[in-house]
Amino acid sequence: MSTGIYLVIFWVMQIAASVAFKYGSAGAHDRSRRWLFGFVFGNVVGASSIYFLMKIFERMPANPNLAAVLAGTGAAIPGQIVLAVAFHSRLRWIQWTGIVLATLGTVLAVLGGPSAIRP
Repeated sequence: MSTGIYLVIFWVMQIAASVAFKYGSAGAHDRSRRWLFGFVFGNVVGASSIYFLMKIFERMPANPNLAAVLAGTGAAIPGQIVLAVAFHSRLRWIQWTGIVLATLGTVLAVLGGPSAIRP
């Protein structure tokens, strides 16, 4: 499998875990089944995603910092947008500015080290 596929799988799993935690948190007041589902599903999916993070590090041995940037921001940026859309939270202009700046920072990191990425 290519590094890109490992990244996408990791991102999807991290976003799914975040959505599960948020979904489950709505039942936190009474430790409902909803809370338990969010807790268990979020932890199983989130912990399992670490396998793919390790594969990403394995495929990018010369640049672990680049692997961390791609994995972290690739999950965090779309994750923030998915959570906002799914739970009807309106992002303010300063948050959109942060998303744009984080995206630009990721692009700059990738442009600085593309030879380290193995297909």
